[in-house]
Amino acid sequence: MSRDTVDPFFFALFPSFFIGIWLLVTTVAGLVSGWFELMRRFPDRDEGAILRIGFVSGTMGPLVRFNGLLTLSASVSGLRVGMLRLLGPFCRDFLVPWEEITVTRTSNWFSSMAKLHFGIPVAGTLSISAVTADRLAHAAGRTLPESKRPA
Repeated sequence: MSRDTVDPFFFALFPSFFIGIWLLVTTVAGLVSGWFELMRRFPDRDEGAILRIGFVSGTMGPLVRFNGLLTLSASVSGLRVGMLRLLGPFCRDFLVPWEEITVTRTSNWFSSMAKLHFGIPVAGTLSISAVTADRLAHAAGRTLPESKRPA
């Protein structure tokens, strides 16, 4: 084989390697963020959305930042959290009842954030813009109770 030709196995192995790495990274992100635990604890239900906001950025758990990947929906019974399936193939939507959500608010010079605590005891957290959190809660006729937990 000359140095000018590309091994034909490269064209067969590269896509498999790429898909394997993509599945590994998205699975690790689902584990570290707590998404899989939230899916287990708060399964999705077939319930219409009152307000749906797409392409939301947020931080789940201590480390995982979803930039413009989240879809948040307010329904009568709770808050549905989902993401683009391409970037989270194993991360299904989950629906957290309003009664199991508390919020801790923080602000700095540039923005106000709402850290949503899911479950009692807490199964996971999601930090999003305070404006987005308030829009979702008000659409469902709710207010998010302030948490006594430290930020």
